[in-house]
This record gives sequence, C-alpha cells and structure tokens, in this order.
Amino acid sequence: MNLEQIARDFLALFHTSKLDVVALRSMLADDARYQPIVPIAPVRHGADAICGELERQYQLYDECACNILHIAVSGNTVFTERVDSCRQLANGQKTTTNVVGVFDIDAQGKIVWWREYWDGLDCAGQLGIDDKAMRAIMCA
Repeated sequence: MNLEQIARDFLALFHTSKLDVVALRSMLADDARYQPIVPIAPVRHGADAICGELERQYQLYDECACNILHIAVSGNTVFTERVDSCRQLANGQKTTTNVVGVFDIDAQGKIVWWREYWDGLDCAGQLGIDDKAMRAIMCA
C-alpha cells in the first residue's frame, strides 16, 4: 500500500469546482477525524460529518488547487507541505496560502485522522476581514 499516493489521490479530489463527496467519503474511515485549521477549528468526528464540513466549505469557495511542494511518510502518517489556492464564491477573489496537511492512514488504506495547519490571519488579510470574522467562518 502506497500511503503517499493515497494522500495525493485524496488531495486531487479537491482540484474541482464541484466536490465529489462520494469519492471523498470512500477514502475516509467511518470513524475518521478532521480538523480544518489547527488549533482554532473544532475537530469533525466521523466520515459523514467530515463530508458535511467539506460541502459547507464548498459553499464558500471552489476551484481549489493543492500544489504539493513536499511530501513525506513516517509509519502510517503522511505529511504534505502545500500551496493551496481557491476562488471565493462571494466575490470571485482568489486566495492562496501555505498549508501543512497531516494524514494518518489505517491498514485498509483509509484516512483516519486529517489535520490542516495554515495561517488563518494570512487568509483573513487576503479576504479583507479580521481574525474574528475568519474564526467565525472556520468554526461554523
């Protein structure tokens, strides 16, 4: 099983204007966890809750691209360093940010724990909003 390829395949599903929730769901363990921005966003528990969160996010933006700069595997954990960009649906504005995504993958090749580390204030500045507004968006 190639853990790096699993993470790459998962991230490739975000290179779209319409989210394929069925494909995303198939890559998640039933009891998976997801934290969209560590440490401020709450952890989403369960594959269905994660898919719901991703659908919520895709009501805010689309045209997401995850440009992987570096990727490393240690045990069952995959670390990705990326530059992510997306288009805000409200005004068409593009935002770009550096992200470290960490994926733990089980013996069946399913993602069991996914967390994203990125600078919310950087994104807030690009959007012209303050930290409180950014937190409200990410903690909905």
